[in-house]
Amino acid sequence: MKKILASIMMGSLIFCLSACNMPWQKKDTQKEVKREVIQADKVQGTMKDMTLKVGVSNDMAPFSYYDKEQKKIVGFDIDLLDKISDYLGFEYKLYPLSMKQIEQKIKNKEINLAIAGISITDERQRDYSFTDIYYETYLQIVVNKNADITDRKDIKNMTIGVVEGTSSEEYAKEYLAEDGNKIKVYKTAEEVFENLEADKIEATIYDAPGIQSYMNTHKDTTNLEVLDEQLNSEESNYGIMFAKGYKYLDQFNVALQVLNNDGSYQKIKEQWIKTKE
Repeated sequence: MKKILASIMMGSLIFCLSACNMPWQKKDTQKEVKREVIQADKVQGTMKDMTLKVGVSNDMAPFSYYDKEQKKIVGFDIDLLDKISDYLGFEYKLYPLSMKQIEQKIKNKEINLAIAGISITDERQRDYSFTDIYYETYLQIVVNKNADITDRKDIKNMTIGVVEGTSSEEYAKEYLAEDGNKIKVYKTAEEVFENLEADKIEATIYDAPGIQSYMNTHKDTTNLEVLDEQLNSEESNYGIMFAKGYKYLDQFNVALQVLNNDGSYQKIKEQWIKTKE
């Protein structure tokens, strides 16, 4: 993928789209760099009258999940998508899918894009296009207190549960499928945490915001604890995913930058990403 360093002009304001001090940045995968100048007011509303099919998760709090009380999918990603659609002018329909389904349906062009806390891994970048990073995070290990695990090195001859098709599964299979450990794959994060609480598995790996959301929600009942070590930070960063060479990728990057500069992004982040309680 070719990295694009784009300057956006808004009236007399000029700011860069990549390689700046902001909550997202495009990953370098080639040495060649192309510089573009993008005028933001010429991007706004350019996707009017379009209706996009958007893949989301119904199981990745706080980014994209089904809220039983509201009876709809909500989260950080949904609010961010709302703001992007307002700026670019498109309508959208949500399609709750697993990560494997998202990848296949984007390849088949059955959906236009996906925003579901999707990590920008090297492997995915070979087959898909991504926006600049919109959220930086990392993986952590969660354990059942009965397993007597205080450090990653204690995980031997144990069962580790992971969600299918995620960077957590990739990490566990590459780095923890040794020392007699078994990697057990589940369809949803809900299943993983249920089995971990029930002491049917000893540990899981998951994205830090999702872990914190679970721990805050279940703080009075949980038998789980989170290890301090931060894992695999680079390949856990989130981007919006499209088919390779998506025509409107630059428009989405401009919209993300505008939302960062006008404070909308920070408001969404403060609403959905809770610190430890």
